[in-house]
Amino acid sequence: MELASEKMIEIEDLWFEYPDKHPALRGIDLRVGTGEKIALVGLNGAGKSTLLLQLNGILRGRGKIRIAGTHLTPATAGQVRALVGMVFQSPDDQLFSPTVFEDVAFGPLYQGLPMAEIELRVRAALKAVGMQNYAERSSYHLSLGEKKRIAIATVLSMQPKILVLDEPSAGLDPRARRSLIALLQELPYTMVIATHDLELVRELATRTLVMSEGKIVADGATTQTLEDEGILRNFLL
Repeated sequence: MELASEKMIEIEDLWFEYPDKHPALRGIDLRVGTGEKIALVGLNGAGKSTLLLQLNGILRGRGKIRIAGTHLTPATAGQVRALVGMVFQSPDDQLFSPTVFEDVAFGPLYQGLPMAEIELRVRAALKAVGMQNYAERSSYHLSLGEKKRIAIATVLSMQPKILVLDEPSAGLDPRARRSLIALLQELPYTMVIATHDLELVRELATRTLVMSEGKIVADGATTQTLEDEGILRNFLL
């Protein structure tokens, strides 16, 4: 199922195995249109996180991946990583600087952008996640919900075309979870979200892919997919 005509992500016959030779991805085919917000769901070990890590070349399997029309190869990996913003499950994996400003500025600084441009990008990214008053704060002293917003801002400052999120609601209390979902609904990006949070999926994703044993076993409108008793019984519960 595709809700947009322009392809932002195209994957053809993608296979991947870890050093123990266990196949983690088995012949994945996937196309995601511009502006789609899709969810990847499935039990632990289904291959969701492994698939996410293929999208910007952190892991490399066999098959073809195109991001915004660019074929992912060793030569284009840097270009593709600028297009795909990866937000990890734990924000502590992305926040390591003395201040929030420095965390959000890290990517643009690494790109060699002038300081005036970096300043503009940091301010815009923090405003987009509702954290514009936190620039001089230390990330270490923030709540988990605040840290997750800052982690998203570190990605937005790179001006990606795609946001990839791994278990974005994990560990959040109900209020922080609702706030994060509202933020993600507002952000105008193509999104791929791997999660066990089916309520988040219902509220955020228009399309849901179910994974099992390294394969996509269902792909359709979220409302239909999550109301299918066979899918729920066999692959999600």
